[in-house]
Amino acid sequence: MAQISITSSVFDTIAGLPVHPLAVHLAVVLVPLGALALIALAFLPKLRKAYLPVVVGTLAIGTAATFVAKESGEQLAERVGLPQAHAALGDILFPASVGLLLLAVAVWVISRATSRPKWQLQSAMGAAVVAAVAVGTLTYFVGHSGAEATWAAKIQVVQPEASAQPSESSAASDGITLEELSKHSTPEDCWTAVDGTVVDLTSYLAKHPGGSAVLQQLCGKDGTNAFKGQHSGQQTPMAQLQALAIGTLAATDPAPSASATDTGASTAIGALTVAEVAKHNSAKDCWSVVNGNVYDLTSYISSHPGGSGAIQSLCGKDGTQAFANQHGSAGRPNSTLAAFLLGPLAASNDGSSLTGATVTGGGEGYENEEEEGDR
Repeated sequence: MAQISITSSVFDTIAGLPVHPLAVHLAVVLVPLGALALIALAFLPKLRKAYLPVVVGTLAIGTAATFVAKESGEQLAERVGLPQAHAALGDILFPASVGLLLLAVAVWVISRATSRPKWQLQSAMGAAVVAAVAVGTLTYFVGHSGAEATWAAKIQVVQPEASAQPSESSAASDGITLEELSKHSTPEDCWTAVDGTVVDLTSYLAKHPGGSAVLQQLCGKDGTNAFKGQHSGQQTPMAQLQALAIGTLAATDPAPSASATDTGASTAIGALTVAEVAKHNSAKDCWSVVNGNVYDLTSYISSHPGGSGAIQSLCGKDGTQAFANQHGSAGRPNSTLAAFLLGPLAASNDGSSLTGATVTGGGEGYENEEEEGDR
């Protein structure tokens, strides 16, 4: 697979540490502080002349911090993944903070006017108070969602559900077999294996910062390659895996039965052929090849930011050129793709090859996905 490259910028790191946590902490302190002070001045008119400039300055710095937090968050997402709820709220916070700042400035200007109707100041102050309450509440949820994505899995003791306990036969000393693993292949009962450790992801699907669809495609399979492609060397995801571990994968396993789904389990016994990939050519069963590796994109079609049509164009085909044309070495799209890895494409003995995919009907939506991925 192509090496993922991340272009460093002023919003990326400072002295080797990410800018995002620094900017977030500044924003979630100054914006609510300025909002509360603005509300207080609505009921303390004698203090407005002295303290309105201070409030405006506080909100100005806080608003600048929300912008830095937004930009640095997108940089950090390319390195460690994207907490979707936190990112969505963060995108709203910056324009909301700008609106509150402008209202505070309006109150300040109107209050300094020597001749003005009383209703003007009352209206501006009323609007500013409503905005301050809304922005302060939004800031709380931005901070909470970010903290939850960072710490929730570390401080909560995750207990495997009763239905997810291995059977007596599978819990033998030789470990859990691939056959047993493959039985837990649904979102309601989802196991995967990473580096020989069997993990129950059922309770974690909804909490995954990158969305549940990425994890659902690992259910019932060996997810080692997908996990390493997405999180290699990252301590937090590894700690989360350890909290969800329920056993070890058996050292030796029989080949999957003929009726078994040809998914991640089949990749454990050999590379995938051109003919095999070509069979998976529909939206309900979609494999594609990028840079010599085979990816199962079935579960990602409906959640692709650029629309389902762009991904469907790759099904059963070689999507290397289409992917390179759209994303190149952009960090986030490459990281997302890595999570769907099945295995390498086998060299063809007869010289046959897959048809090269061309994106049709993706148009504007597919370009929007590129902008989303490259930010």
